[in-house]
Amino acid sequence: MKLRYSVLFCALPLVFSAPSTAHLLVNLNEFPEWFQQAMERETEIESTSQLTIEALNVDARIKGNATQQESTEGTWYYTIDIGLASLVECYAFTEFDGPANSLHAIVQHSLQGAAALNQKALTSQFNLAVDAGVTGATPYLQLDTLYNLGEGSDTVSGVIKGLSAQTEQSLQICIHNETGYQATFLAVFESFVEAFAQHNTNPQFFDAVYQLSLNDMPLGFSRERFTVDQDGDIEVNVHSAMLVPVDEVSVSRTDSVGTEWSRADGTLINGTEYSVDNGTLSSNFAIQPGEESWMVSGEMQGKAIEAPLNYNGPLISGYGSYTETAGLLASEEQSAAFRMWVPDADPTAALEVMVSKIEDNPAANLRLDMGPLTMTLKAEDNGMFDVGTLEQAGMKLLMKRIYSKGEPVLP
Repeated sequence: MKLRYSVLFCALPLVFSAPSTAHLLVNLNEFPEWFQQAMERETEIESTSQLTIEALNVDARIKGNATQQESTEGTWYYTIDIGLASLVECYAFTEFDGPANSLHAIVQHSLQGAAALNQKALTSQFNLAVDAGVTGATPYLQLDTLYNLGEGSDTVSGVIKGLSAQTEQSLQICIHNETGYQATFLAVFESFVEAFAQHNTNPQFFDAVYQLSLNDMPLGFSRERFTVDQDGDIEVNVHSAMLVPVDEVSVSRTDSVGTEWSRADGTLINGTEYSVDNGTLSSNFAIQPGEESWMVSGEMQGKAIEAPLNYNGPLISGYGSYTETAGLLASEEQSAAFRMWVPDADPTAALEVMVSKIEDNPAANLRLDMGPLTMTLKAEDNGMFDVGTLEQAGMKLLMKRIYSKGEPVLP
């Protein structure tokens, strides 16, 4: 339960204008009828083709007729014909910033490509939609952009739809430059991602994906995966990705990756975490025990950090937060307190976390206090939560579990 809030709440004042009823960022009723009708178009995909990438152990049939256009070290680029005016373009990368940052970069690259193809300048662009979901066991992000090329009677308008997902060894991004066909495009993307995901063999005993929504608008996801090694220690991997609309044009992008090693009793052995914000490595930390205190090293905003936590007691890992929660729910106690390293909140502090029981509330049975943030949770007996809700400054952040396999605690 390694929850990341601070990056999102830094952006909260910027998104008051975002709609609260759907992930569409514009009111389609304000557009011409022809555009509204075009947005509703869908089609059946009747063809399939073989996708083979030996380096990534990919060998599967996918929807549409795929043609490899380019293959360089760490990058594979395909066009996929699904019988429409525009081809679907799909990429696979082994070197990337993350689902949020890389998707935004490819969408911007595609906008420039549309301008070059039409020989018209890109005169305006608008965020059309954002979304986050799961295909199979793999979380994905969506970013759709409405654009105009040229001016006056020569204006050309279009919609670039973009989807991204990270599987075990690589990142997949697909783009479609055509208005409408949202479900059709998603079906092509899902079959492309599944070709990479179907041979994943990592032996996680727990895998969970949480959708992150702000005022009912899905903005990102957080994924946790736990693996146990031959010594009984537990590897905790947490990956979060968010696309936060700042205004009509701009999108704030964040990808965070954390890795911890935990003992079976839930105490931290060591850990690392890094974040990429808006195309730049914004932080990179490592924590390990020292002789007199836990020590943190790394950098933030390009500045080196080497500091003690001024705390030498046990820290609870992300795995340990589940064991502590499960233990509290099974006990007669009303609350439990422990310390965690939460670099998003303060990389140089051992943050005190308090989990308390809530009575007579069908929507939540636990309250989580972590620094200045308070969240209510609906948790199961094994500590895994279904929904977490955090309200602050008139905003409502919701974390909803949309996929899980296994349990977060070892028997």
